[in-house]
Amino acid sequence: MKTPIFRIFVFTLTLLGFLAAHGPVSAAVDMSVIDKRKDVMKKVVLKNFKVIKSFVKDGKGTAADVAKAAMALSAVAPKIAPLFPKGTGRPEVDAKKTRANPEIWTDWNKFQAAAKALGTEAAKLSKIAADGNKDAIAQQFGMTGKNGCGACHKAFRGKKVK
Repeated sequence: MKTPIFRIFVFTLTLLGFLAAHGPVSAAVDMSVIDKRKDVMKKVVLKNFKVIKSFVKDGKGTAADVAKAAMALSAVAPKIAPLFPKGTGRPEVDAKKTRANPEIWTDWNKFQAAAKALGTEAAKLSKIAADGNKDAIAQQFGMTGKNGCGACHKAFRGKKVK
């Protein structure tokens, strides 16, 4: 007859073996999400932001271009928060790889609100741009930058590390 201590020993060994084989796999976060979010930020957010800025600051393009770019920003906004799963920011990931500060996850609701604000402000900008009033476009562009991009970057984006 096997003693309870022997059974506990066998159970512990079995559990440790299972965790060794499966623990790291299930706990690992797909780091390619960092590359995906950088791609979205550069190819969608920054690209469209530049279109709008070019119109407002330099008079390049049209109000229709602004409306289209603002709609792209509004459409991508709900996709931003899911690109930040827990474990894909500082300090878990090298600061050279990501600028995502830990406050994203300690104040997740504020982070989500900032992403949502980008969508809301950009949707307003698109509607205003449809009217073609350059001054109104410039004013709403400022609000989009302040309440959307700025709200997130000031609170949740770390300094660039070389």
